[in-house]
This record gives sequence, structure tokens and C-alpha cells, in this order.
Amino acid sequence: MAQRDLADRLGISTAYLSLIENDKRLVAGSLLRQTADALGVDLEFLSASRDARLADDLAELTSALGLGELSGTPSTELASRHPQWARTLISLNRNLQEARDTALALSDRLNRDPALVTLSHQTLTEITAIRSAAEILAQYPTLEADERKRFVDIVATSSDRLTASARAMLDMLEGPDALVPASTPAREVEDFIIDHGNFFAAIEDAAPAIIGQLPEHGLGLSAVLAARLEDRHGVAVRRGNGASPAGGDRIMTIPTGAPEPTVRFTLARELAARELADAIEEIAGQAAFTSREASHRARRALARYGAGTLLMPYDRFHEAAETSRYDLAHLQGSFNASFEQVAHRLVTLRRPGAEGIPFAFVRSDPAGNISKRFSLPGLRMPQFGGACPLWALYAAFASGDRIVSQCVAMPDGQRFVFIARQVRKGAPSSAATEARYAVMLACDAHYAGRLIHADAAGPITQAGWECRSCPRPDCAQRAHPALNLSARPRAVIHNTP
Repeated sequence: MAQRDLADRLGISTAYLSLIENDKRLVAGSLLRQTADALGVDLEFLSASRDARLADDLAELTSALGLGELSGTPSTELASRHPQWARTLISLNRNLQEARDTALALSDRLNRDPALVTLSHQTLTEITAIRSAAEILAQYPTLEADERKRFVDIVATSSDRLTASARAMLDMLEGPDALVPASTPAREVEDFIIDHGNFFAAIEDAAPAIIGQLPEHGLGLSAVLAARLEDRHGVAVRRGNGASPAGGDRIMTIPTGAPEPTVRFTLARELAARELADAIEEIAGQAAFTSREASHRARRALARYGAGTLLMPYDRFHEAAETSRYDLAHLQGSFNASFEQVAHRLVTLRRPGAEGIPFAFVRSDPAGNISKRFSLPGLRMPQFGGACPLWALYAAFASGDRIVSQCVAMPDGQRFVFIARQVRKGAPSSAATEARYAVMLACDAHYAGRLIHADAAGPITQAGWECRSCPRPDCAQRAHPALNLSARPRAVIHNTP
């Protein structure tokens, strides 16, 4: 197909199409769908998922900083042309978020300790300097090299001062009310999984050999897994409550009353950690984790991934998903798995040549705290706060065990299908409170025809990502006013270090 013919079909200039072809522009939304249809390829084939995720994180960052006018094209260009700069700005913002959270926790002590008051003012000063310099870097991409270096030096120097101030504050907090600095191993592992597209070929390729050695079991897979752990690895599986008895890693305790899907997954995770250890080590060993905790978390996450491959083998699960039009209740029954386990496995169906529908994934508690997230190009899962209250994610808490589906139109015109359900963890008793979460899958509305839950999605919901960046003025569910960018005072840097 000639470049001019494709550009005419898409309604864009040949010059703009050339920029897209040379990785100088990202393509998303309706233009991405039109391009996929024009070329006869799958939507995911054209998605620059890593660049798009960076652009989405930058858009969320600028919104959190009150710089919504910097989202869109500048974020896209920075992510595609200077990805390391984009990651640096996101990392800096994460540091700022952690410093701010710590400062809030210190509010009571600030009223009693003059030294902490001084340190808090220093912290806010450096935050202002970093924010101003980052704003200028993002807003003026054509700065001369010496000017850009000046603002980069401001960011670097102020970041060092910010770190020193925060560390001094923490050093002062000794005693029973001392705070533990926020750490980011969980977020580091999350980024590691997202960067791999939540698909690990080494584990998928190694799992069939183990599955082929398991005897026929019908519905008794738990007993088969427990027997293999004991026969091959000397691990005795016991039922009970509380801590495991003496015996180290040779005794595994399954809580009394745990649901069968939980029992199966717990046993499969332990078996995967042992029998897929080489594949897990091959993957984790190639990553440059910044702490031992992050490294351990990554290996545990890969063991959970391995459990999914053992309980829901790729080819069989993919075929069942396509045949049932991704009916989650049907998949739960077919594989004796929980809703969350099935949702996790659907996100991992990314084997080249046998891909499933590309899904985003998010899990939240009733207070809106997001504990798991996997974004898609064009649909960012919030990283620095709660999501739009109109999402099916939150409606699921009022729907019992019923699956909630929803078709959503975003402010930029993109449409998505959301599928959510409440999940419960732990057995309720007089001594313990049952934990409740909502788990949601999301995909582009382009795939609605392949998705049975889209049939019951109902009218289109006009929603957003989160309140402060949402431009819809008449939303009855608004929790925060939209940012008034025209009236916002802008910080100015008067001196250069």
C-alpha cells in the first residue's frame, strides 16, 4: 500500500504518517483503530505499549502536579523520543509523593518540634524548585543545550537536598512513634511485570512438562499437587490455622476452611517455585532490582505466575476463553478457579500468534486504595490515587457476587469495556474481619464483539480517569474540583545553583 493511499484513508497528511512510521509520534485512540482496520492487523500489533504507558504515566504525573496543559502531545513526544527522561521525571515524582506522605504523617510532631518545622520548610522549598524546573523542561522541549542543563542541574541538586531533608527528618524520629520510610519494592516489581507485558515465555514453555507428569485427577487436583510436593520435595501439607509448626520449608499449612480454588493455587504456587525455579531465576536474574526485597518480591510474583500456568494451561485456557467469548463465570467453573485468578490469567494471554484480548487489570479495596494495576495504551490505571468513582470497579462492591459490566466513554473519545466483581479473602469470624476487594478487567471497545460481558454493558457511561484531570463539569460524582489551569499561579525560579 502506498504511503499516500494509507494517509488518505486515515485522513492525515503523508508527513504525519511518516513521523508515525519513524517512531516520532505515537498513535492511539480512534486513529490507532482506523490504522489497524486499514492494514488488516490486530489492534495490539500496532500499540507501542511501553512508550504509551510512559506517556500515560507522564500525563497522570502532570495532572497530579497541576500541569494538565502539558499532557497530550508533549507527553507523547517525551516518552517516544526521550524515554529515559520520562522515566527520570516519573521517578522524581514518586520520590516527591513519598516525601509528601511522610510529611503528612509528621503533622502532629511538627507542632511540638521546631527543628522539624525548619526541615519541613526546606522540603517544601526543594519540592517547589523541582516542580518548576520539571515544568519548564516539559513545556519547552526546544531549549538550548546549556539552558536544558541548567534546569537539569536544578532538578538534580534540589533532589539531593530534598533527600537530605527527608532523611534528617526521619533520623529525628526515634522512639516508639518512629516512622518507617516509604519503600518502593512493590512498585518496582509492578513495573518489571508491566515492562514484560505480563507474559513470561520461559515459564509458559516449562510448565507443560510438569502438567504432563501429573496423573488424571478429575476434581482432585489439590490431592495430586499435595502428593507431588511430598513425594518429590519432601513437603508435608497440613490443614490448620496460625503459624506453621517447626519444620521450616518442609511443612506447608493450608488454612482450615480455605476455598478450594485458594487451596489449589497455594499448592500450585509452592510447586511452581520449586519445579520452575530455573525459569524463574532466568527471568529475575536479568533484571536490575535495586533491593533484596524487590528481588524476592519479583520471584514470588513469578511463582504466582507459574501457578497460573499449571492450573490454567495456556492453550487450553486460551481456547476456552475464545470459545466462551471470555465468559469469566464459565472459565471459573471450567478451571475451578476464583474470579481474580481467571482475571490474572486472561491478562497473560500474550503469546505471539496466539494472543487473547489485551486486558488492563486493577484491584481496589473499598476505600479506593489500588493494590494491583496493569495498564493498557490509552487507559492508564491510576498510580498516585483513586480512579474515577463511576467505574464499574466501585459499583462491584454494591453488587454482591454478581459480575458488573460497563461501556465507558473517556473525555478523549476512546471507549472501553469494563468487567468487575467483588472478591473476598479470608474466612469471616468473630476474631477476624473478612477482606474485600473489587477486581476489574478493561479492554478497548474494539473487542466488544468477542466479549460476552459487553452484551450486557448497558448505556454508555461518560466517565474519566480521576477527578482532577476530568473536564466534565456536570458530573454528579465529582469528589474534587477540576483544575483551573488559567487561574493557577506559576512558580518562578529566581536563582540558579
